[in-house]
Amino acid sequence: MLKLEEKIIEWINGRLIYIAFIIVLVTAVWIRLAGWEYVGNDYHFYLYDIPGNCNSLLYRSIVAFLMERSEFIVMLLKFFAYTGDFAVTFFTMVLWRRSHSHLNPVAAFFLLTACLLSPVILIYSMGGMRIDSLCMSLILAGILCLRNKLYFPAVLLAAAAAFLYPVYWPVVLTPAIWIVIKQKRDGQMTIHMTAALFLLFCLLILSVFLENHGGDGSFYWGKLFVINPHTGEAYANPGQWLSGMLNLYGYCLATGSLLPAFSRRRMRIPALLLQLIILLYMGWQQTSALAI
Repeated sequence: MLKLEEKIIEWINGRLIYIAFIIVLVTAVWIRLAGWEYVGNDYHFYLYDIPGNCNSLLYRSIVAFLMERSEFIVMLLKFFAYTGDFAVTFFTMVLWRRSHSHLNPVAAFFLLTACLLSPVILIYSMGGMRIDSLCMSLILAGILCLRNKLYFPAVLLAAAAAFLYPVYWPVVLTPAIWIVIKQKRDGQMTIHMTAALFLLFCLLILSVFLENHGGDGSFYWGKLFVINPHTGEAYANPGQWLSGMLNLYGYCLATGSLLPAFSRRRMRIPALLLQLIILLYMGWQQTSALAI
């Protein structure tokens, strides 16, 4: 073997993990670019105000604004979704680093792969052109601010996610209330966190007000309780309700299960099963019209 070949092999072996990082990043970008113009079955559900649509007034206004000025609306929405995918990956890795004394390169590689190449995450951003990833990245950024004791920026970031998708309000409020209840009894911190929680509830009230006075008199939060907010048509059975919740919170559940799965070995099988269930449901939803 030539010395040049030995040096090349030695150089590759010494940087194998970094080459693997580059391969994952390139693959993630290539897959998303390949599906840039793909339109899933729920195209009309996420672009137009049809019965059952629970997108917020802010989201619908942004989409309407973009549709008036560009014919590449699908590509624009996917740009937001793809940006959210990479932002979620970045914030997840930062939070992982903050929670551990060091970031093992191998663990970082698997975390990067799970965040960018998970079939669930791909089908949400590519098939459904949904901006769940953008909302999730705002929530993760809020958590990062909270860990740095920046309470009001944390509230504003988390509320921005809920203003885009009102169904994310429970995702935002539940941990916020839990943190206030379980916090250490520090007088100054208690005042700041209580004030931040009060601001969060004020933003929730504002969100409810805007949704009920959006110009068309429609109430778009009913998806949590009924299939059709306009008629009040209820879910027929618990299974139907569960499928609706998988649709709404699938991305959140898939990404939210990553950190505990990497931190605790016993959580890995449940996390994989959860991703499989969401993948089967969302895959069926995206291709059911073609299964004739």
